[in-house]
Amino acid sequence: MTYRNLDTRLIHALQRDARRSLRSLAHELSVAPSTVGHRLDDLVDRGVIRGFKPDLDYAQLGMGLVAVTKIKARGDALPAIVQALAKDPRLTHVYEITGDFDVLVIGRFRNEAEMNSEIKRMLGLEGIEGTNTSIVLSIAKESADLELDEDVSSK
Repeated sequence: MTYRNLDTRLIHALQRDARRSLRSLAHELSVAPSTVGHRLDDLVDRGVIRGFKPDLDYAQLGMGLVAVTKIKARGDALPAIVQALAKDPRLTHVYEITGDFDVLVIGRFRNEAEMNSEIKRMLGLEGIEGTNTSIVLSIAKESADLELDEDVSSK
């Protein structure tokens, strides 16, 4: 078995449960715990694994309103707009995109008033020419985990 294959299998196991012990992971992967520890350290050192975070149910935490906003920006203002949006803790995703809009943001809010306040704040940023916001009605899938190819960890 190559390290690439082992790394991918290790990532899959961690996606299922990142709280497992090295011993449990080693048993599942049929390698020594020290091997799992070394591979895990390498994946972290290379930035493949950026952290270990809980999978939260934001609705249970009172942040059940999800809004998707597309932003049209003046070209020279785009870097500053993206930087300002990325600092906002209510915005979970900030993407520069192609098409009719320049930025797509996803935010989580307690209620409509909080969302409205955030949209008005965005509209006040220098260089924003317009927005288009949609409220998410239901979530069919919400996961950052992808099914990985065999040697994806080496790319």
